Amino acid sequence: MRYKLKGKKNIQQYCNEEEEEEEENPFAILYENVISDFEEIFTHYKMKEKNLLKYHKQKQNPLSNFPELVIYNIIIKIPAEYLQKYMCVCKLWHEIISTKKFIAQNFIHNITELLIVVKTYLHLKAISLRMDEKELDFKLEKLDFAGMRMRCIRSSCNGLVLIHDPKIEGKLNVINFLTKYMVKLPRCPYKKCGVALGFSLSTKEYKVVHMYANGFGYEIFTLGCSDNKWKCIPGPFKVPFEQLFNFNRFHWSDPVSIHGQVLHWYVSLKEYVISMDVNDETPRKTYLPTLGEEIDRKIYSLLEMGGYLSIVYNVSNIQIDVWILKDFAAQVWFKKLSILAKSINFTTLKIPSLPNKCKHSLPDFRKLVALSSLSNGEVIMFKHKTNTNYGCIYLYDIKHMELKRFALKIRGQSKVMPHRSNLICWKTKSELLPREYI
Repeated sequence: MRYKLKGKKNIQQYCNEEEEEEEENPFAILYENVISDFEEIFTHYKMKEKNLLKYHKQKQNPLSNFPELVIYNIIIKIPAEYLQKYMCVCKLWHEIISTKKFIAQNFIHNITELLIVVKTYLHLKAISLRMDEKELDFKLEKLDFAGMRMRCIRSSCNGLVLIHDPKIEGKLNVINFLTKYMVKLPRCPYKKCGVALGFSLSTKEYKVVHMYANGFGYEIFTLGCSDNKWKCIPGPFKVPFEQLFNFNRFHWSDPVSIHGQVLHWYVSLKEYVISMDVNDETPRKTYLPTLGEEIDRKIYSLLEMGGYLSIVYNVSNIQIDVWILKDFAAQVWFKKLSILAKSINFTTLKIPSLPNKCKHSLPDFRKLVALSSLSNGEVIMFKHKTNTNYGCIYLYDIKHMELKRFALKIRGQSKVMPHRSNLICWKTKSELLPREYI
């Protein structure tokens, strides 16, 4: 049987199509195999690169595998001055350190240091003094004024510092030396006044309080307030005859601040000091304990000690008594300790200029002026009064009853105050108004 073909062209086309199919199949399979192998190789090296980057990341940040809570509890105990650098370690650390809750809790762990403002011929200098945790010693460090010269530190509260410019009367600023944030206050109209920065626990507000030069009123400025004005409050004396000291000779000094919540002004009297609770803004008289009929400003000092107002009373050349105001509202005092020359351990550093006969001799306790307390009230800093303008520094350890003399000398007009660093910052003044994290 014969079959009719439609044409030669169709036969050749049919044959050519079969030959093409037979020839293309091996190449197609090979191509698919190559593509598959390439994808496997690409995936392998991609995973290897990813694992390598993860390894280097973990190597640079060894805490990345720790839970966030563990990291939080570790870095919260790091001093605030170092946390400024650690914010750049990674995004997680930056988010943790920037929170208001972390800033408040880190502030509690920071160690209190002393700010010493030294007045020189040309300008003012400030240094920080921090106690050594292992022995009765300290470390000094220059304080950065954020590029500003001629600034005098007046008060410190929660890491914020109140400063003024001696060249411009009444110019006050509040600054955080660590974060470099600053608030400018409206000018104070009075030249000579005792001023301090406080914090109200009830309203969560920072306030600057200063006494009038004539002593018949206060002015209070609340940081972040809308009207940007000082508020006048009458007191502490309603009529002139209530004042028992001569205003012509008396000069209001900056008050002793008890954690910025209660302020105490010395008024050159043996009966009482003037106090103000920053919460209720009410001035009152705080009566001193009965220390003797001969008490005067030359033989006692007011300072903060362990969160309480303290009186360091120079009883004699061999005895110093320390009194604590345990209850401010009820005005209850008690004697914390007596420093007796016969029962202390006295040591001194090598001071070349000091005569050999004086190196191991106790100082006259009547010439020791208490400047401040450290280590939560366990150490008291004294300055020895001399005929010159400089005085040597003494540290007394209450627990070990050790008195130690240092070569550091402080000028008579120098100011010493406790300070604790804080990471608090703000973009606008209104952010300093009531907040929940303090």
